[in-house]
Amino acid sequence: MKTAIISDIHSNIEALEAVFARIDRDGYDRVVCLGDVVGYGADPDPCCDLLRTRDVPTLLGNHDAAVTGAMDESYYYQGARQAVQWTRNHLSDENYRWLYALPYTRIEADVGFYHSAPVMPSGFFYVVQPTEAQAHAQVLDRLRPVSFIGHAHLTLVFALTSSRVGQVDPGEIRLDGETRYIVNVGSVGQPRDRDPRACFAVWDHDAGQVEFVRVEYDVESAASKIMAAGLDEKFAKRLFKGV
Repeated sequence: MKTAIISDIHSNIEALEAVFARIDRDGYDRVVCLGDVVGYGADPDPCCDLLRTRDVPTLLGNHDAAVTGAMDESYYYQGARQAVQWTRNHLSDENYRWLYALPYTRIEADVGFYHSAPVMPSGFFYVVQPTEAQAHAQVLDRLRPVSFIGHAHLTLVFALTSSRVGQVDPGEIRLDGETRYIVNVGSVGQPRDRDPRACFAVWDHDAGQVEFVRVEYDVESAASKIMAAGLDEKFAKRLFKGV
């Protein structure tokens, strides 16, 4: 079985539609979304509608939590806070309730799905440095062999045991019973790894392998909508550079 794992859509319907077109073309068995459906972009309702129409299991991201009041919006800087408030005013009641009810985690036999650091899902901590991955040594026995996370908008894989941690390539995952892996799956709608293409991950359950997939989409249209909505122009400009 192959699972397509998407995250950090951030109200970018152009990117989300392009990713689903690729997923449908390649015929993966299912899709899981790690959250941050909204925020930054100008199409929160269409993104929610598409995920709900396709019945995609979806987790609660920090921007989703801020929009629905489950997280204090004062945590955000002015531009992001404005986007939170704008999004709240441009969501249907139905989509607002859907976001509010999303869970923090999804745990299965061989994998765990989270928006952010598994050690404390509701804290929305990042895992982009080895020290942040090493913090999970204290809960190593509670982690599934592979944990998929979003939040950082980067593509990173950490391998950790009780005594060591290191960053590895996705092709170096080895399910040996002792090592645990934390995989940052990148971002659909706001990539920040200097590649502006939409990104998602594919987990091959049988082979025990991860692949990162990049997809071209209409960046110009997504950026134009952000500007027209009066949101921070930085959210539009960064789409062209993936930063």
